[in-house]
Amino acid sequence: MKYLKLIRIENLLVMALIQFLIRYSLIIPVYGKFNVLGDLQFSLLLASILMIAAGGYVINDYFDIQVDTENEKALVGRSILRRIALLIHMILTTSGVILGFIIASNVGSIGLGIILVFSAYLLWEYNLRLQKKGIVRNLIVALLSAIFVAAIPAFEIYPKYQIEESQYTLILIFIYAFFAFICSLMHEIIKDFISMEADKKFKKRSLPNQWGIEKTKEFVKWLSITSICVIISIIFSKFNTQIHVLIYAFSLLILPLFILNILIYKAKKVEDYTRISKLNKFIIGAGISSIYFFI
Repeated sequence: MKYLKLIRIENLLVMALIQFLIRYSLIIPVYGKFNVLGDLQFSLLLASILMIAAGGYVINDYFDIQVDTENEKALVGRSILRRIALLIHMILTTSGVILGFIIASNVGSIGLGIILVFSAYLLWEYNLRLQKKGIVRNLIVALLSAIFVAAIPAFEIYPKYQIEESQYTLILIFIYAFFAFICSLMHEIIKDFISMEADKKFKKRSLPNQWGIEKTKEFVKWLSITSICVIISIIFSKFNTQIHVLIYAFSLLILPLFILNILIYKAKKVEDYTRISKLNKFIIGAGISSIYFFI
């Protein structure tokens, strides 16, 4: 159980669900099952990405012992030896990169395999050197979230289709990747609020400690407004006559984003930011689930 917690198994399951939704709700209905990656290739590629992500979670705990101990969340150094955690990271990351390259080579797109190496490298750099770099660390996590959303669809589409022929699908993928980027960035900043005191103690330059609480809240506000504008532009350009889509978007995406804005301004305690974090996760889930409407 402790090893499943170490690799954030619940996060990995959500990541897998996202890719299955994209594949079976967006990719296959457009291109057909026999014109994209086979089920085995898809499963192996997904396993590759999940292993790299799991390795990233492990190395994060490895380097973050002090803050996690302060927040009473430490796993590495208590239940799991540090050298065991490092070994697990190396096995997961190396296996993920090798498997990704094999699949990339198989579909004739080594360049996309390089993206996996770049992602693994970013995860290492993030934990080794960039944890105390304020907005930089948040942007890296958000960028990796966007890469994750777009990586497998890129493997599915790009090797077999010219960009012009896949323009609409690629635009949709870009929109979801952008949504993942914005929401992940908000999620990381909200986490900074939760761990603000521990970050200050160990001199980690988190956004609230670097910019101040009010300026950081203002930044989150504009991120949420950006998300709202993207959602509104999509539903009125494509779904303006579909009432059920409008209801879904306003009740499960736009309204929660407005509520998040209100709550973030009122938040003062760790418990307040924890509730906001859960609401943001709900928004992410609702956003990804909206892929269903593009079938």
